[in-house]
Amino acid sequence: MNINKENISLEKENLLLKNELEAYRKKLAQYQYAAAGANEGLWDRNLITEEVFISPPWITMLGYKQEEIQEHFGLWENLLHPQDKEDATNALKEFIEGKQEEYNIQFRLKHKAGHYIWVQSTAKLTFDENNRPIRVSGSHRDITEKKNSEEFIKSSEEKYKHFFQNSLIGIMRVRKSDLEIIEINQKGLNILALTEKQCHMKMTDPFKEDEDIKRFLEQLTDKESIEEFETKFERWDESETWVSISALEIETDDTIYYDIIFRDISEFKENLVELQRLNFELDNFVYHASHDIRSPLRSLMGLIEIIKTETRPAEIRKIIEMIIGSINRLDKFVVDLLAMSRDNRLEEPDAVPINFLIEVNNSITNFHHVYTTKNLEIRTKIIQWYPFYSDLTKIRIILNNLISNSIKYRTYIGVEFSYINIDIETSAEEAKIIIEDNGEGIPKDKLEKIFDMFYRASENSEGSGLGMYIVKNVIKKLNATIDVQSKEGEGTKFIINVPNRYKIKKTNK
Repeated sequence: MNINKENISLEKENLLLKNELEAYRKKLAQYQYAAAGANEGLWDRNLITEEVFISPPWITMLGYKQEEIQEHFGLWENLLHPQDKEDATNALKEFIEGKQEEYNIQFRLKHKAGHYIWVQSTAKLTFDENNRPIRVSGSHRDITEKKNSEEFIKSSEEKYKHFFQNSLIGIMRVRKSDLEIIEINQKGLNILALTEKQCHMKMTDPFKEDEDIKRFLEQLTDKESIEEFETKFERWDESETWVSISALEIETDDTIYYDIIFRDISEFKENLVELQRLNFELDNFVYHASHDIRSPLRSLMGLIEIIKTETRPAEIRKIIEMIIGSINRLDKFVVDLLAMSRDNRLEEPDAVPINFLIEVNNSITNFHHVYTTKNLEIRTKIIQWYPFYSDLTKIRIILNNLISNSIKYRTYIGVEFSYINIDIETSAEEAKIIIEDNGEGIPKDKLEKIFDMFYRASENSEGSGLGMYIVKNVIKKLNATIDVQSKEGEGTKFIINVPNRYKIKKTNK
């Protein structure tokens, strides 16, 4: 009896197992049908038996046919991209071991055609009654197109970022509602003399003139864009610079911005001003040069006509002296023109050692016999304890013009004697030259004009009016400075500071 009962119980148990197995087979068939119609490739791995199932989309995704693939776990590992293999297999292993809570990774699998496709893989675990993993099931989704799009976007963003940061013009994005600068590139920071920490400001803050802000915003509001708007900016370091601004209104993410580009045009402005100055000086030069050349020529022609009819020897000699005087004035004028032309054309020569004692003595000697020097005292004090290097020709132009003017425009009224003080001292940085006299002096209203071309401050002047203009250009080319102090009837004092190029000379060696 007991044997029969045991048999009956065993048969019932076998029947239950058979029915359960049939149910699993049915579910498996349904799963396979579903997998075949899915857009994603499905896979399943039995962790006990190492049996593997892969759905048809998993296979066709890689360009294969069903009969070309043998389902085994090593297939997936063999198709992995060499650079992704270690990370992908370790990620699945750690997920199965419970070291990672989820499995959701991206990797590349080799297509039958030889290229690789990007795959998004996810998985879930099935556990037994003892909470041990017995199956891992998941899906593969082809994300190659998405990945390529992301790479394209990333590449585009990197190109834009590179262009934005390395552009040779300033670029900024400004929020229209409050004119706050949202983003600005490095060139823009440089133009404004800002750092990234200091750039929390409004776009209108650097504008020097309130009227320019008003005109800029009005034009931008009316046209939604503006091109080449020129204005002056006050930089963070309180210096000023001219800029040209172009702006365009755009709308993104329900926010309206101004995309603005701006460039520093200070050099252009300076060149324009310089060009206008040169044009003015050219017109002035043509007018005065023609007048100053024609005047002695007309005088010569008149004197020649007189001498034709003159028979008295004494009068003839007097007329010849007058002719010589006109020729000398014309020659002096031509010499000054040549000096000016040569100074403008020659490039910066090498610096040479200069002995001021010799140069001053030569300059005094050159003019001492030309002008009346009775009751004239020339005092010199030259302290040259440090070697001084500069352009010798330009130094001579400065000394010759200033010393000759002091001799030429000495006064004979109200003074017992005339004097010229010449003080020169050199240092490692510069030579300081002071030339002071008690001559006619320069009226206050004429003081600022003495360096203009063809300007003559004294009514007694017989010169070309180019001497001080040439001195000014020489001073500029030497990166020197000149200051003039004068009072009519009391005298004039020139203070010149010329940089010492001795350091540069030593460095070059």
